[in-house]
Amino acid sequence: MGRELLKWSALVTMTIDHLGAVLYPECLACRYVGRLSYPIFAYLLILSLETTRSVKNYFVRLFLLALISQVPFSLAMGVAPWERLNIFFTLSAGVLFIELRKRGNYLWLLLLVAAEVLRFDFGLYGVVAIGCFYFLRRNRILGVILFLALNLLYLPVSSHQLLALLALPLILLHDSGRFQVKELGQKADYPRWKKYFFYAYYPLHLAALFSMKTGF
Repeated sequence: MGRELLKWSALVTMTIDHLGAVLYPECLACRYVGRLSYPIFAYLLILSLETTRSVKNYFVRLFLLALISQVPFSLAMGVAPWERLNIFFTLSAGVLFIELRKRGNYLWLLLLVAAEVLRFDFGLYGVVAIGCFYFLRRNRILGVILFLALNLLYLPVSSHQLLALLALPLILLHDSGRFQVKELGQKADYPRWKKYFFYAYYPLHLAALFSMKTGF
């Protein structure tokens, strides 16, 4: 229940953000609301890494979705396909970042460079934010301090990015276990259609926004 609420919160705030970016660029309120979405996605990624049966398969799913989503993303955002890479490239890099860090492999530094050079959505900030939530799951105070410091560092780059901190109460509420339902007996299977709905929604809603923008 807790993770489900986080997923829907991330989905709704992301959609509001993209509505503003694609259809209503003058609506700054949409972009402000949208700042809450990425921290929740980053935190959900860490939860998935903790529960997935195969990190390799999880990475492959994210990377394939990144490739599939790039065309609708570039069309909706009005950029060339190679000019800016969608958020699933950032999340894929986040998986590698965490795994390399856990293994003590310093190739994670190259991922940080790649996030900026290849212009991943949220760039270096996006990958480091995933690292902050990795630490938050192990030491809540340290994770909050790191995420706060990250957003303060990016304040000169994007003043409204500080609004991402508003996602912390929801994340901390989940991390504390206060709105998670206690399991009774055997764990219920998560519906497959719902799992893939959250994957498919990203490219489909971008395609829909592009269609609404162009009347195509």
